[in-house]
Amino acid sequence: MRKIYLLVLLFTIANGAGAQNVKVNAGPELLHSFNHDLAFWGIGVSAQGEVWVKERLGLGLNTGFLKFTGTRPLIPTGNINYTAVPVLAVIKYPLPVIKNLYGQDAMGYTFVTDVHYRDNGGKVPGGFTYYFSLGYEFATHFDIAVKVGRSRLDKKDRPANVNERNLGLKLAYIF
Repeated sequence: MRKIYLLVLLFTIANGAGAQNVKVNAGPELLHSFNHDLAFWGIGVSAQGEVWVKERLGLGLNTGFLKFTGTRPLIPTGNINYTAVPVLAVIKYPLPVIKNLYGQDAMGYTFVTDVHYRDNGGKVPGGFTYYFSLGYEFATHFDIAVKVGRSRLDKKDRPANVNERNLGLKLAYIF
């Protein structure tokens, strides 16, 4: 249901601004977690809508669905698979180094399933998320980006059973 609300919000933003100022992209993502020695790999899809409010400033929303799998759990009885649904506000800006190169900050909340605290096994519903992306738009309709960041699933003195720091690659089609 949350995804439907997000899509309605994206289309409302798109209809409220001029068509030349709106960009929507979607595509696959591959992520690798690097916080611990244990490897967690994530794969999924994400979609992003952005409105260019000025020539050098874009604001938007990003969401997706990611499935992570670990080589082994961080605790012996833990689950090695979990899903994440990020809902992020985006600030996007072109970088003057190379044409079509951009930087992007995304922050918000990530909802997770099958993530537990290590100490008592309690369920972690999600956490604050921040990502920085460095991307490049090419061939009129394609966007490739490298992103680094984390979902703050560990709470104060309560670590989670998953690896939350990620390095990712996204390839998207721009509509």
